[in-house]
Amino acid sequence: MSDRFFLHHPPENNKAVLNQDESHHCRHVLRSKVGDVIHVFDGLGTEWMARITSITRSAVSVEFVKQLSSQENLTHVPLTVAVALPKGERQKWLIEKLTELGTDQMVPLITSRGVAEATESARTRLERVVIEACKQCGRNTLMAIRAPASLETLSELFPSQKKLLAHPDGHPLHSHSSFNEQACLVAIGPEGGFTEGELAAADELGFCKVSLGPNILRIETAAVAVASWASQITHGT
Repeated sequence: MSDRFFLHHPPENNKAVLNQDESHHCRHVLRSKVGDVIHVFDGLGTEWMARITSITRSAVSVEFVKQLSSQENLTHVPLTVAVALPKGERQKWLIEKLTELGTDQMVPLITSRGVAEATESARTRLERVVIEACKQCGRNTLMAIRAPASLETLSELFPSQKKLLAHPDGHPLHSHSSFNEQACLVAIGPEGGFTEGELAAADELGFCKVSLGPNILRIETAAVAVASWASQITHGT
């Protein structure tokens, strides 16, 4: 059970107050006491050891003891995964695993055959999944959940990133390891696949087709395969 907590608001004067959800977890789930030392992180890369100074019915206050170095200070190639979201609990699993594998951004991809709409409330729910995954895996930077976008919009938002598109007819993904010093955007379509029109548009926008293997993968499996690949070339393994 994690004793790491996310700071929704920046610290002031070496002190901070956990928000209602984090305070509830600290007080009622972990049953922490005044004087206990916990770890808190700001989602931007910084983590601290902090001592609990007060516990009320609605809030837990802490004072920082020591700033810890961030695990994200390693060589890191930014990865954005644009994915046509699956339905239901599969979304949660996808977001959790992308967070664990170090993906920087996730963009809900708008496609003709998409089955799930990334509403504002859905994105808020997924952002909570990111926080919980960071708390569990030790990551100190939150994966950003961006607004839904089409292939055309993605090209405008990320003009300088290497653009890849998962497709069975593409070259093997590992053949693109030469791009390990360039930020990368990977588009993953719905289980019905991209339409011919979308594939033609992707070609015109400069997306390179990449294959993830001989088998047809579910959306979340494809996303994890991409994130795992990027994590390996990021860390030189």
